[in-house]
Amino acid sequence: MSKVNVRSTAMGKKTQQSKEVYNKMVRGYDTSPDGEYTKAHKAVLIKNVELEDGDRILDVACGNGTLLSALAEKADVEAFGIDISENIIAAAKQRYSRGTFRVQPSVPLGFKTESLDAITVSCTFHHFEDPWGFTAECMRALKKGGAVYLAEPSFKPMVRWIANRMVFPWTHTGDVRVYSPKEVSTFFKKADFTEIRTETWETVLFLEARK
Repeated sequence: MSKVNVRSTAMGKKTQQSKEVYNKMVRGYDTSPDGEYTKAHKAVLIKNVELEDGDRILDVACGNGTLLSALAEKADVEAFGIDISENIIAAAKQRYSRGTFRVQPSVPLGFKTESLDAITVSCTFHHFEDPWGFTAECMRALKKGGAVYLAEPSFKPMVRWIANRMVFPWTHTGDVRVYSPKEVSTFFKKADFTEIRTETWETVLFLEARK
């Protein structure tokens, strides 16, 4: 795995919660409510991510490697996965032995500047405590023409308001905030991505941001 000097980053409260939840959930994740819910998000990414032979792809918050192993079937790629859960990274290494996996937060990414062709995030952006830092890291680490592919929960405005104001502040599952298509696009616009598109399929908000 290509590396840069990774600065020490304090783990926030919500990030610590996410780590604890997924460390406990790893064994039954595929058939758990979370595992079932995220299948639609993975399916949207598998359909829309564009890869070519020789590409270097990073799956952020990669879970047990299910998405990365499926994407690697689309082309002969060099595949990397990072996640904050030690247990789930161990499971990913078992599931997809050709991938390179590391326990790593989303900020900083720990890859050299302009070293990646694609970055994917499946149903996890709403857990990130530093979304601005993450989008800036994506811009730095992607090659010219590279893209970020994001699949997030799509909530109606009222449901989103209730989740953000009345539910997430009190839960212990690591959820920080769910976003509207306009809000999530703004993160990538301010990080200077030039081509951004969003689409919504039932419960899934998809974003592609190209450098």
